[in-house]
Amino acid sequence: MRRFASAVALVTVVASPAAAISGLCGAASNAAHGPRVAVLSAFPAELAPLVAAANVTEHVQVDGRTYDLGELEGVRVVLGLTGIGTVNAADRTTSVIRHFHPTAIVMSAVAGSRYRIGDVVVPAEWLEESTGRVFPVNVALRALVRQAAPTLPGPFQTCTPVPPTSPDGMIVCLPYEPAVVFGQRGQTEDPFNGKPFACTPGGGEIFGCELPMVRPEQVVTTAESEDMETAAVARVTTERHVPFVANRAVSDGAGDPLGDRGFPAQFLDYYRLSAANAALVTRAFLGYVHALAADRSGRATCRLLAAHRWKRVAARLDGASPTTR
Repeated sequence: MRRFASAVALVTVVASPAAAISGLCGAASNAAHGPRVAVLSAFPAELAPLVAAANVTEHVQVDGRTYDLGELEGVRVVLGLTGIGTVNAADRTTSVIRHFHPTAIVMSAVAGSRYRIGDVVVPAEWLEESTGRVFPVNVALRALVRQAAPTLPGPFQTCTPVPPTSPDGMIVCLPYEPAVVFGQRGQTEDPFNGKPFACTPGGGEIFGCELPMVRPEQVVTTAESEDMETAAVARVTTERHVPFVANRAVSDGAGDPLGDRGFPAQFLDYYRLSAANAALVTRAFLGYVHALAADRSGRATCRLLAAHRWKRVAARLDGASPTTR
C-alpha cells in the first residue's frame, strides 16, 4: 500500500507547521533542539532493525548506558535499551525521562503470545503481575499506531534461518502473512523476583549490554502478549505523565511450522524475525507522525497532541479512514 508520507508529499505546505508546534509533532520538526521520541527495546537484537534504519548522529552516555540520537522516519529519536526484566526496565525508563524529557515513549520488542508468530500485538493495557496493577497505554498513541499500520515501510518478514545467527541454518517460512493485532491486555512477569538481571558485556544480541551496530523450559502462553518489561515501562510513564505505547511482535506463539514448541525454543528461533516486524510497525508510527506534522490538514490533531487531549485525538483518528489526517 502506498505510504501516507508519499501522499502528503503532494500537498502544498506553507512554512514549517511542525516547527511551530510542540509535543509529538514537534519531534518531526527540523529544529536543532526540538523534542524527541524515545524508542526502547529490551535487548540488542530488538533494537537492531531500528538502528539500521535510523540516521544516527550522536552517541551519548547517561547513567552508565549508551543511547543513539538521530532521526528515524523523519522524527527526532533517542534509541536505547532497557535491559531484560522489570527492574531494569523501570530504572532505564526513569533515566530516559529524567535526561531526555521525551515527548513520547515507544516500546519496540518481542513477546510470547497466543497469537501467531510474527504478528505484532498492540495491547490497550498492561498488567504488572507482581503488583496486580494495570496500566493503560496512551489512547492517542495507540490510535496513531492503528492509523499507521497500513503504511508499513516494507513487508513483514515471514522467513528466517533457524537458528537465526547461522548463515547456513535451515530456512523456515511462516505459512501466513503476519498482521497487526490490537489486543486488550498484555502482561509482564518478573521471573527475577525484584532483582535486576545483569547484561553481559560482549554477551551478544540477546544478553549483551551494547547497542547494536549501525548495520544490518517449554512454556506456551495463553496471554495476548507476555513479556518481562513492558508493564514496568508503563508504570513509570504513567507516574511521570509521559505518553506510551508498546508494539510487541510474537516470538513464541501459534502458527509455528516446526510445531507448538513454546518458550524458549520458539523464541530462540524467531526473535530476529519478530523484532524486525515490531520495528516495521514502530517505523510506520513514526512515519505517520512525520506526515501528520507536515500536512496542513494534520495541524488540528498536532495541536490536540501538544495539549495532551489524548481522548479527543483518539476519537478524531478512530473516526477517520486509515492513512488519512
